[in-house]
Amino acid sequence: MHIRTFRAANLQAALAEIRTQMGPQAAVLHTRQVRDGWMGWLGRTQVEVTAGLRDAAEQPRRERLQRSENSPHRETEMLRERLIRVGVSDSLAQRWSQRSEATMRQQHSGQAVAFSQPSLEAALKRVVASDLHCGPPIRSLPSQRRVVALVGPTGVGKTTTVAKLAAGFRLQQQRRVGLLTIDTYRIAAVQQLQAYADIMDLPMQVVERPEQMQTSLEALGDVDLVLIDTAGRSPNFAARIDQLRVMLQAARPDETHLVVSATSSAASTARVLQGFASIRPTATIVTKLDETEQTAGVLAALVEHQAAPLSYLTNGQQVPDDIESSDREKLVGPLLGTTAVLPVAA
Repeated sequence: MHIRTFRAANLQAALAEIRTQMGPQAAVLHTRQVRDGWMGWLGRTQVEVTAGLRDAAEQPRRERLQRSENSPHRETEMLRERLIRVGVSDSLAQRWSQRSEATMRQQHSGQAVAFSQPSLEAALKRVVASDLHCGPPIRSLPSQRRVVALVGPTGVGKTTTVAKLAAGFRLQQQRRVGLLTIDTYRIAAVQQLQAYADIMDLPMQVVERPEQMQTSLEALGDVDLVLIDTAGRSPNFAARIDQLRVMLQAARPDETHLVVSATSSAASTARVLQGFASIRPTATIVTKLDETEQTAGVLAALVEHQAAPLSYLTNGQQVPDDIESSDREKLVGPLLGTTAVLPVAA
């Protein structure tokens, strides 16, 4: 597969450039927000999109689709190809596409079924939604302190998500909320969370070592909910994950939410789920739905690796608006996007 990376002011401009330079057959593999300038300072925020285009070595698969053009399962095979192109494993793509076909046949029992990509994709969304395990949001009751930690790799929006949750519980549910951060590695991380705490008039503590944890939790006072922001950790470095695990053991959180980005590929999400398994997350938050064109990759990884139940999803930077309880329909809405259609060559 031929892979290229594009940067533009927004996602739409990047997609237009991809189609111009690589053609309509190109598939979006990964998106993220970046800043130019020195170390991201004084620079512009841009969208970086990685796209892939199949090369001649993959032509036999296309030819197989052509030979099956008159087959009753041609559309199902095309759907399977589309899933594979956005990172879904062969086995799961096969299972999802076959279940989609079976769903359509069941809906039209005793009638002729007119298969098409739009109708099969609608069936696929129902199939994927049924595989997603959605759990409850954070449970917070007055005068019953609950400690909740957010963990995950760098760049997935943990601090912003902590701020959204804090604002929601403080302003909408009138809970007494305290913030605690152990993210003393990232430049300006403490200042960012402190700014949110000041705006919402919330107590906040900074913890650098496990032995400081209980004292800092007590210093937050009589709060109903403690939200812990953690440093981003690469799932490839077990030693850093172990450091995080030791810190969380000192905090003894009631809930630990693993934060993953909807812009990540299936392979990247799988590495995150495997790398943070020792933390034993109790829930999963999917962020940046507004920054991705398709969610099939990240959802495939969540299903295949049996991720903890989905608790929240976020779809923007606005605090506290752009967060809501997990919603299957919204997660599968952009399932395959618009660039994943595989045309059959004439």
